[in-house]
Amino acid sequence: MSGGYISKITFNNNQSVEINANDIVVFVGANNVGKSQTLKDIYKLCDRKVPTMVVEDIDIVKYDVDLDKFLPTISHIKNMGAYKEFSGMGFYFNSYSVQDYAKEKRYGQIRDIFVAYLDTMNRLSICNPPELISRNAEKRHPIHYAAFNGKYRIWLSENFKKAFGKDLIPFTQNGSNIPLCIGDVVKFDTEFDDEQLRQEAYSEILETYKQVQDQGDGIKSFTGILLYLMLDYYSTFLIDEPESFLHPPQANIMGRIIGETLQADQQAFISTHSEEIIKGLLEVCPDRIKIVRIKREGDYNSISVLDNEKFSEIWNDPLLKYSNIMTSLFHKEVMLCESDSDCKMYSVIEHHLKYKVGKYSETLFIHCGGKHRMAKIASALRSLDIDVKLIPDLDVLNDECIFKGIATSFDVDWESIKKDYNIIASNLHSSKEAVDKNKLLGMVSQIVNESENPNLSLKEINTIKAELKTESKWEALKRNGITALPSGDATVAFQRLDQVLRNAGIFIVPVGELECFVKQVGGHGPDWVNKVLETYPDLDNEVYDEIKKFITQVCCEHL
Repeated sequence: MSGGYISKITFNNNQSVEINANDIVVFVGANNVGKSQTLKDIYKLCDRKVPTMVVEDIDIVKYDVDLDKFLPTISHIKNMGAYKEFSGMGFYFNSYSVQDYAKEKRYGQIRDIFVAYLDTMNRLSICNPPELISRNAEKRHPIHYAAFNGKYRIWLSENFKKAFGKDLIPFTQNGSNIPLCIGDVVKFDTEFDDEQLRQEAYSEILETYKQVQDQGDGIKSFTGILLYLMLDYYSTFLIDEPESFLHPPQANIMGRIIGETLQADQQAFISTHSEEIIKGLLEVCPDRIKIVRIKREGDYNSISVLDNEKFSEIWNDPLLKYSNIMTSLFHKEVMLCESDSDCKMYSVIEHHLKYKVGKYSETLFIHCGGKHRMAKIASALRSLDIDVKLIPDLDVLNDECIFKGIATSFDVDWESIKKDYNIIASNLHSSKEAVDKNKLLGMVSQIVNESENPNLSLKEINTIKAELKTESKWEALKRNGITALPSGDATVAFQRLDQVLRNAGIFIVPVGELECFVKQVGGHGPDWVNKVLETYPDLDNEVYDEIKKFITQVCCEHL
């Protein structure tokens, strides 16, 4: 059953987000930007229009619901003569409120039968055992459903077992209340003379099991979310930091469970700091996810939305799917690099520079697995208003298609830089980029004919090798950096181009590639980084001067 859905959220800066009836909206952002407050505001505004902090207002589409049939199934009803009082899990209202529901734009005082607000306190407290009721009485607590309906009990136990490896069993024979027991499903190999004896033996076993309300906050928080999700009459779930108290694998499982459980007429709004929650959701329902990143700007909040199409573009790339791309949603600044070794070395230097001025790093370094993925990732992250900078090697200029994609992903007008790019590219062509077959054949024939020795000498072999060897000015450029650019037009064109790129957030490595910053150590990749740090453990050593100068330019706003 669904009472309706939230169709639009308007924030305090007048930005708005359209919401579908089955959307799972995930609020992300750095610390203290208003993610949790957004959920509180939405919850309040579902009742009535009141002063709020982050969300200015919401629109609700309400369905025509037969409350006369529905309310007796979840409420204790008290007849007061002229009116009736309804009370149940988290709600209390009278029949006048029911009448108002049909006339008002919002849910009013009956909000809590349609909207579940799962903050930390609610999740922990819902695990306390409810009072024992008769099987056919109105169910005023989620555990009542699990205790007297096999569908709910099995669902609850199976999903709990995914994270903790044990079943969850309602202990209906406990006495005055119904706790949830943690353990294996009880199965008897022996026969009993009567059912009473079997139930007594069953109760004795459950009495030895641990109970949820006595466990740590991780188990209670996880169970609390399950207990709410289990109730299919809610239209909207507001879940604040579902990863709280959970290890990353459990958070991933929770994301999956939320995505698998929500029906087509249910929506959820989630605030989170966890990439695992997001990954879990994306594994099972990527088409329902809407990422809303919140930023605080003084007294106002700004938002940016990553739609399903852009998220799918990243998620369908296997290398990116299992990277730490999602972590960028929770950082103030992101640096995109070509490789993991680039990330490691640049992040070490950036952390050191900030430490020297009494600051902590809030920058995330992400490797893109090569230049060809950089534009795709940059576009997605920039659409969420994340402060993104990109550090490609100098030979990024060697492929016009890739370079153009990167430039345009940072909103650089290609036509404004095309002329300078062509000047650079045309000056880097070499006559030795290819081997002339006729010239090679003539040279080899001459060597063979002039020598009476049946075997080629070392000198002759080297002469042939030299003719076969090609030399690209691009390779020299990557080895030696911008100093290898031809003097004149090419150098001037690069200076103009580089300034435009830096203003946009693209910082080409001026020495060619990472390894050229510290030429005192040979090698390449992760082994080179490790060897450099082992050989020169003091980051104030002068060998790091060039790379520190470069990273200072990249991070100038934050140093």
